[in-house]
Amino acid sequence: SAAAASLSLRQQRPFFCEASAQRPIVTPSGESRSRIGEAARRRRIAIYGGAYDPITNSHLTAASEIVHSGKADEVWLVPCGFRPDKPKLKTPPLDRYIMCQLAVNTTFSPDFPIKVSDIELPEPEALYTYDLLSTLRAKHPGVDFCFVIGTDWLQPNTNIADWTSKNFAWKKGDPEEQKVIVTGDKLLREFDFLVVVRPGYEVPRTMEDPTGLKKFGPRLEWLQMPEGLTFIEGNLSSTELRKRVGRASSFRRVGASALHIVEGLVPGSVLSYIQRQGLYVE
Repeated sequence: SAAAASLSLRQQRPFFCEASAQRPIVTPSGESRSRIGEAARRRRIAIYGGAYDPITNSHLTAASEIVHSGKADEVWLVPCGFRPDKPKLKTPPLDRYIMCQLAVNTTFSPDFPIKVSDIELPEPEALYTYDLLSTLRAKHPGVDFCFVIGTDWLQPNTNIADWTSKNFAWKKGDPEEQKVIVTGDKLLREFDFLVVVRPGYEVPRTMEDPTGLKKFGPRLEWLQMPEGLTFIEGNLSSTELRKRVGRASSFRRVGASALHIVEGLVPGSVLSYIQRQGLYVE
């Protein structure tokens, strides 16, 4: 069961959770920073959120490249909670969280600064972005959080300033449209954003704005690699992976050989979990 798998993993290696101690920070060169040196500076942690249904090798590559860029001391993968606005997201948060933990713990070395956060697991619904970052900031006042987005969020039909949050003052009987309030302006003022280029989603640059990002907010920056390095990206699709697993199951070929169609696209540990739990079976 998912609970048994979670217990087994915890016995092998401690999970990261909001109450757990922090692992040592490792620089891109592989050198651990001393406690004294770390106390003298604030850590910068990149929040890489998503459904992770399932997590793919492309997600892991992107997370590792954020570390390699030197733009963040750590990367935290945050599998979202239940999403009523996404009825196709049927995989429970616990399963998606476990798959992320399996992926991270079997792909990276113990000291590599990529973790999986369980902050949304106990929530009845996924946290809105501003609420998520504000909660993390309150729990970790000595940390500077930045949020990872793709250029697909910087297109003419999207506007981060219009993003909303839960209205905690709303009560039963109030108008339904007041359940959420616009907090995108606060989000852009209070937090940094790391922008990753998504193929097919360009952001025009001008003489007045060489970065092309100023018009979107004051705290956006490109995820750039150190000089001489090129950002390695992948385009694996969780949707495609689910479709392939479902297609294999539709022919009653749910054995190991049937799942060869997704071999190499997700870590082997995640593939085994998908098979054992019967996920994405049509």
